[in-house]
Parts: sequence; C-alpha cells; structure tokens
Amino acid sequence: MQPHEVSTDMAALSPEACDYVRQLARRLDDSEHGNGTAMVREAGEFLGVSVQTVYRHLKAVAGWSSGRKARCDKGSTSVSAESLVTMGAAQREAIRANGKQTLFTTTARGILEQNGHAFGVSNGQLNKLMRDRKLNVAAQRIATPVQALRAPHPNHTHEVDPSLCLVYYLKGRQYIIRDDEFYKNKLDKLAQVKFKCYRYVAYDRASACVVPWYTEAAGEDQHNLFKFLMFSWGLQSGRPFHGVPFNLLWDKGSANQSTAIRSMLDALGVNHETHKAGNSRAKGGAENGNNIVETQFESRLRFQPVDNVEQLNAAAGAWANAYNANLIPGQDTRLRRAGLPAPVARYDLWQLITAEQLRVLPAVEVCQAFMRSKEEERQVKPDLTITFRHPAAERTMPYSLRGLDGINVGDVVLVRGLIYGECAVQVQVLRYDGEPLIYRVEPNVEFDAFGQRADGAVIGSEYKRAAKTEAEHAATAMDGAAYPGMTADEVQAARQKRATPFGGQINAHQYLQDIEMPAYLPRQGTAIETPACAEPAGPELLDPVTAMLRIVGAIGRNLAPEENAFFMKRYADGVPEDQVVALIGQYLTPAMDQQPMRAAGGLRAV
Repeated sequence: MQPHEVSTDMAALSPEACDYVRQLARRLDDSEHGNGTAMVREAGEFLGVSVQTVYRHLKAVAGWSSGRKARCDKGSTSVSAESLVTMGAAQREAIRANGKQTLFTTTARGILEQNGHAFGVSNGQLNKLMRDRKLNVAAQRIATPVQALRAPHPNHTHEVDPSLCLVYYLKGRQYIIRDDEFYKNKLDKLAQVKFKCYRYVAYDRASACVVPWYTEAAGEDQHNLFKFLMFSWGLQSGRPFHGVPFNLLWDKGSANQSTAIRSMLDALGVNHETHKAGNSRAKGGAENGNNIVETQFESRLRFQPVDNVEQLNAAAGAWANAYNANLIPGQDTRLRRAGLPAPVARYDLWQLITAEQLRVLPAVEVCQAFMRSKEEERQVKPDLTITFRHPAAERTMPYSLRGLDGINVGDVVLVRGLIYGECAVQVQVLRYDGEPLIYRVEPNVEFDAFGQRADGAVIGSEYKRAAKTEAEHAATAMDGAAYPGMTADEVQAARQKRATPFGGQINAHQYLQDIEMPAYLPRQGTAIETPACAEPAGPELLDPVTAMLRIVGAIGRNLAPEENAFFMKRYADGVPEDQVVALIGQYLTPAMDQQPMRAAGGLRAV
C-alpha cells in the first residue's frame, strides 16, 4: 500500500466515491480491449489507492470483474420453462410425509419425456438449471421467510401452547418416561396412563416472561384451559406478572376453539387468533418457552422428584419467578436481543407496563359467568336503541346506537356483554361488503324522576334533531339527484303531485323503439285442421230503441216525430251494429228540403 493510500474498508468510501467506481465499471465495459489497465491506474491515482485496491472496489461496489465478459445469452437455455417447472413439481409431489425424496432427475426425466416434454441437455446440466431457478427439492425445503413480529408493550400479546409432559404420577409417585422408552414404544407407555400430565406455557411477546402450569387430565379440554388462563392472568403471590392481554395467539386446538372459551375472551376484549396450520413459528415464543421449561426446570425433577401435580406447580412457579427475575444462582437468564443495549431480566422489562396497559383480571366467578353467555340478536328500534340484559346487571337496560356508522333503524345486530366497563356491550353489524363493524357501547343511565331519558328534548321548549343515520344521508343524496335544487319540503310536495323525477330527462322506454331487430328467417308452421262450419253470422243487431238512443246522443238532438216513426218502422227487427255510424252521419248531414231523407225503400242506402 502506498503511503497516501486510504483504507481498503468499503465503509471508508464516500457515496460520491462509490458513484465514481460504478461509472468506472461502466466505462470499462464499454472500452476497447487493452485500454482498461490505463483507466484503472488513472482511477487509482484519483482515489489515492493502489491498482489492486481499485479492482477490489470495482468488485465490491459495482460487482465488476476483470475476467472475460459474460456471454449475452448467459442464463438462457434451450429447455423450456414449462418443462423445468413440471420437473420440479413432479419431484416435489413425490416427497413423503417424513421429508424423504423418492423421485430423482433420472426417473422424472424418463417419465416426462414420454409425456411430451423435451429437455435436450444432460442430467447434470438439468440439475444445475433446477438449482439456478430454485426448483430443486433442496431449495423448496428451505422455510419461507419469516416476518418479524413485535408487541409494543407488555401484555399486548400473549402466546399460549399446551404440550404433553413426559412426567406423570401413579399412586403418589412420580414417573418420567425416558427418551429411549418414548421413541421405542411410540407413546405406548403414555397410552397406558389414564391421567397424563399436561404442561401449559404462557409467553409475553414484549418482555419474554414465561409462565408454566401443570395439570393432570385425560386430554386437553376447555376446563383446564380456563384454569390455566385464570392462573397466568390472575394476580399470584410473589409474582409481579399478571393482567389480561389485548391479543392472544394459539393453535387450532379443540379446547381453544370451544364456544365457552371464545365467549369469555370476547367479553374480556381479547383479540384471539390462531396461526395457520403448519405455521407454528407464528407463536414461536411459546414453543421456545416449552423447550425452556422442559430443559431448565423439568430436568431438575430427575434428581428431586415431587409427589403430585400440586407440588409440581409450586416448584414450577418458584423456578419461573427466579428465571424471569434472573435470580437463579450460577445462571444468567437475562433476555438478549439485538435491539437491547445490554441483557435485561424479563421481569424488569415487564415492569415497563403502564396503568392503561395493565388490565386486571376480574374475579373468577365473573369470568365463569361470561363463559356461559352467548351472542344475542337485537333489532334496532326507531329511536336507534336496543335493550339488553348484561350478565352483571339486575335488569334489562337500553343502549343507544345513535351516531354509529352502518347501523340503521330495523337492522339486526349481534350483542354480547363485556367484562370491562359499566355493563358495556359489544355490538356487531355487517358492513355493506360483509365485513363486521364492531362497537363498544355502554347503557343509558341518565334518567329523570319519571324514568324518561334525561337527554330527551323538552316538549314546547326545545327541539333536538336526531343525528342522521347512514341511510338518511344516502336518502338525502338520492333526493338531490332526483329533484335537483329542491329543499326537503319541496321534494315531498313534488312527490305528492306525482312530479316526474330527474326533470323528465330519463329515457326509460323510448330508446326501445329505436332498437333494430335482427332479420329472423320466417319459420314454417302447420295449419290446424278445423271441422267445417256454417257461414259466418252477420253483424250483431241492436234493439231499435238502443240504437236510436245512441244516434240521439251522437247528433245532440231528438229525432223529429216523422223521423222517429220512419226509423222505428224501418228497423223494427233491429239495427245492424255496423250501420250505426253511417246513420249518425246521415242525421248530421242537413237535408235539402228539411224532410226526412228517404231512399227507395227508406233512408239512404248504407
């Protein structure tokens, strides 16, 4: 290195120097053969570094290499992408449940070539193409990228995970299934035990506090899950950690998804979510917590057994307090994270919780009552209220839903009681797109001495317009479109007068007359054979009086006596209906001699 040369550490290069190196790489690619060395030497003099350092900068900053330029067709292949994808899919679909690959390139190639796929390269090149495109089995086995998750404060998110414990008790004695027995007998040992020992672990995402709890049971059930949640969230003697979380992550176990447990969590305001099948990493803290409890606590039971689950829980609680507080002699159990300037005890992190973030668990009896509560349907009344009896209330109370978006008169909403708040309830209604709208509402408690709502308008003294609902706002917008420029009263009056909406500018059916019908080919039909019948009957005959009254009404005068006599005689047998119009015309035509118009046998022939 020359005396004036700067450090070869890439961090020592300024952004301007890095841009210069990238420009140099582009110039080298465009330069003629033999000119590159001079350009690199010139760049070294400009940067104050050696030629070798310039080459290192070119490779590190610009990814440039002084070797032979890459072919313009680098990365391309004669094998079609469809064939390569099919090859990868075939090999992946032939992987057993235990992860063993059973279909390899040689066999898969032979199969696919018989099904119309052409490869045209060696098996080694084919494997390379598969690796380059991440289509090979090894690349597919690599786990998908993990999204980092965080909880902004203690008790924001808890993770819960139950696990079958290798410790069990028979007749007051502790047994631990050894690893060789566990795998050799494939759980046959545990299958012979009626009441097994289950370990529940709660993990706080922010502080990494671990809370273990054990129970004897035939299997996982909602009763034991409820007891564990009460234990981990309740205030326990000597343990600072407690409180109800805002979020809960767990798996899709039957106990977790029971209606009673979910009802209680909803009442507590806990957003409970299950991870997708096969994605246990979503609650990796609890999974790791189980491993910590098994390796750092249960390993001690081999040397100092306990007689029953009660003693086991007492020992586990003492260990967990010491572990979370970093008080285990000879062991450093502080939490180490990349974002922490120094390792910190878990309880010290949990102590950063604020009063708003620490929600104290109600009495167990209250939680039990809400386990039995269910969602109930209520219809919104005309005054935008519903009635509901909260489990903690002595009677049914009204709840006002006025001003809540998406809720209108007549809507059916789902209501359930909440634990926190003064008889607060959760109200849910479906939005226009099917997504639920959820509100927290407290009852109306202000009434006058006569039981009337205190916020009601006093008759004759004040007027309070109820806030418009979403439906009313929509109605106003539609009125403005149908009757532009009119007030609400004018719109109502226009409707009563049957005024044409939209100013009569809507072409509702006229356009149908302008439709050009396609030229349909006439279809040949079959005539219906009918029996022979007599000649068609003549026109219907009207009674002379009826016909005369019709004529009189049409000409606006009575017939003269001689006209009447002539008419009654001429049409004594009746007047053909098709001649009435012609007779009316004759009576309306003025006669030349003011005498009745007679033809050779009566009136003018018609």
